Amino acid sequence: MKKYLLIAFSLFTLSSIAQSSKDADLLINKISKRYKKFSSIKADFTYSIESKAEKINEKQKGNIVIKGNKFRLDIAGQTIICDNKTQWTYSKEINEVNVQHYKPKEGIMKLDDIFTMYNKGFVSKMGEVVKEGGRELTILELAPKDKKKNYFKIKLFIEKNNQQIIKTVIFDKNGSIHTYTITNQIPNIKFVDGYFTFIAKKYPNVEINDMR
Repeated sequence: MKKYLLIAFSLFTLSSIAQSSKDADLLINKISKRYKKFSSIKADFTYSIESKAEKINEKQKGNIVIKGNKFRLDIAGQTIICDNKTQWTYSKEINEVNVQHYKPKEGIMKLDDIFTMYNKGFVSKMGEVVKEGGRELTILELAPKDKKKNYFKIKLFIEKNNQQIIKTVIFDKNGSIHTYTITNQIPNIKFVDGYFTFIAKKYPNVEINDMR
């Protein structure tokens, strides 16, 4: 009898996991399609990093603008601008900019794909529903299929009513946890292409380090 109960429980568990994965895939596809309809998006966010091993617990505010394969990120006194070919990293404190070829594979995540990347290359499952700030959030848990990634798990917190990504938590293999909490997001703002290039004349006496 115990043997048959164990088999029945195992089948029920496998069925639940399969359904959870299917539901997660459906939700992720819905979210991805929603964001891909936008011509651009601007988001204000809070970024935090926690590492018990390195005794790090830091929090910073920033904002990002994405238009197609281009982005502009402002955080911690730095502005990172990318036109999908060249990346400029400008430091306000020292009035210096580093110019490099854009290499998205070297980062933790592709910034220009940050809202739509989750429907490919991941094994997903539904997590619990939690309440934060008076909102119901569905948690999606994602594990990368590529085991060479620097991270082993991502948690997406999705607003249940409108399928907006509210928070992303990335669990790094070195033990650090990166959390992006989106405080505001506005789609379909018009930006000229020049917004995604570094225009040196706007930064008097800037030092340019061309590392290409």
